[in-house]
Amino acid sequence: MAKEVEIELYEEPESILTSLDIVTGQAIPALTRLKIFDAESWEDVTLELVSYWKSKYERIVRCGGGGDMGRDVIAYSKKGSIIWESFQCKHYKNKLNLSQALLEIGKLLYYAYKGEFTVPRKYYFVSPCGISTDLLNHVMDSKKLKTALTTRWDKCCKNKITTKDDEIILTEDFLNFINKIDFSIFDHIPPIKIIELHANTQFHASRFGTHIKKRPKLPTPPRNPAANEVVYTSELIRAFSDAEGTTIDIASLSECNDYREEYDSARKNFYAAEGLEKFSRDWLPENCYQELIEECYEVVSSTVRGPFDNGYERYLSTSTHASNATYLSHPLKHYIKTQDKKGMCHQLVNLKRFKWVKD
Repeated sequence: MAKEVEIELYEEPESILTSLDIVTGQAIPALTRLKIFDAESWEDVTLELVSYWKSKYERIVRCGGGGDMGRDVIAYSKKGSIIWESFQCKHYKNKLNLSQALLEIGKLLYYAYKGEFTVPRKYYFVSPCGISTDLLNHVMDSKKLKTALTTRWDKCCKNKITTKDDEIILTEDFLNFINKIDFSIFDHIPPIKIIELHANTQFHASRFGTHIKKRPKLPTPPRNPAANEVVYTSELIRAFSDAEGTTIDIASLSECNDYREEYDSARKNFYAAEGLEKFSRDWLPENCYQELIEECYEVVSSTVRGPFDNGYERYLSTSTHASNATYLSHPLKHYIKTQDKKGMCHQLVNLKRFKWVKD
């Protein structure tokens, strides 16, 4: 009798659910999306990659159709140079296997032997599903790959090199030509590397979409304020004191529930904003969060400068105004919570951009 296993309760993910998650559903990883491209889409990806390769080579050309002689995308190191590299971008439903690769290598070397072109400096297999384990083992061992080509020539290449029914015999002269070639020129670009290279092009977002990042849940402040909290918490307590007309310190906050709750809320909001800043640094350009802080400053600066009877009123009004900001043009717009909007005000106080109590 089969053993029964108790099903554990599903644990909530340690990330914040956003409106973007609901609208788009589970994001399709770039690797998965790459594998489901049809032949036409894969050709488009190849052409889009050319825009990246063009930044690395002097000249890029394409040999499409059945007469490519084992070449697809050709990259020259400089104009007029005979030094070139080849990117064989083949679309297969499954991983590129050894037999398929041997045919492409056979084509290339046969036409190089015939004098159509020189042997390339490097030859890369580029396929959406990558290459098989067997082919990888051969690519990593150049001697093994060369032996496989010569021993399996009749099966993989002999009647498949040309578009006609020609038989390409592995003659002694042709074999000598092959044996002189360093097969370490043959390599592959894994799918994950293809995506990494494609990310350098202007087409990446429209082709793969913007990957939905998962923001961690809001952090809990430590029991005692950290060193980076001294400025904004001191300013907040000054605002409480200004409203009461007497000096208030942290110890006396418990005597007024409103101030205690506001103080604790401020710390939570500050840590929320700090968490958003870290989240931004992990995947967005370095100055992205700084732009958000500057936008927050523009949102609240006129309120901060307004006339108030005391610093606490200034703080409350500014926080309310900050919480209504939308930040629709910012890349983080789907991840910003009200706590972040208020917390950014405390970050601005930390930066000494403004104070709640005017000197």
